[in-house]
Amino acid sequence: MDKVRNGLRFISFDLDGTLVDLEYNDLIWFKEIPELVAQKKQISFNESRQWVKEEYNKLGEHNLDWYDIKYWISYFGLEVSYQTILNKYASEVKIFADVFPTLDELKKDFELIIITAMPREFLTPKIKKLENYFSLTFSALTDFKKLKSSTVYSKISTILKVDPEQILHIGDHWEFDYCSARQAGLQALYLDRSKTRKEKEVIYNLEEIKIKIKDKDLNSFK
Repeated sequence: MDKVRNGLRFISFDLDGTLVDLEYNDLIWFKEIPELVAQKKQISFNESRQWVKEEYNKLGEHNLDWYDIKYWISYFGLEVSYQTILNKYASEVKIFADVFPTLDELKKDFELIIITAMPREFLTPKIKKLENYFSLTFSALTDFKKLKSSTVYSKISTILKVDPEQILHIGDHWEFDYCSARQAGLQALYLDRSKTRKEKEVIYNLEEIKIKIKDKDLNSFK
């Protein structure tokens, strides 16, 4: 890979669905929280889970509180710390099989960072096995009090003291990872592990990143 030719200095990764699968999140949001609510309200787990899901959906993923476990603990009136919940399932964090080979290769030529929407309390347990690969981690909610947006990506470019096009961001959310990064001037690839999209800047596994960089098959070099 010719990083000088491409002008790339940083490669940025989303976390959930990109480096780490969603099982850890699901255990917390759709198992632990409903179990605690069921105990408090003395209803069945299935009833609780259905109600909890409805409350999540009412708020929606564009609301900052949707991502905040402390908000939901308070909302449901649960007498438990967020640390207790997060630590309970820390051993269930699973990293995708293509992550380590890809990071090992990319780290030779680029500085690697993480840009996630999730609060830092979620980020910490998920990157324990990965933290040696990354020089910096950014949480849009914790660090900027925003969802991932073009504004957040621009601020990160400024913090890194590089032009936006010198950063390549990869993530699995079309709006937050791909479109917002592009709007800020970053190069971006959309990770589609379900293999449903066909656009040029879509990859189906992380090992394709190396091919895209080598072929200069990125937005800034059309």
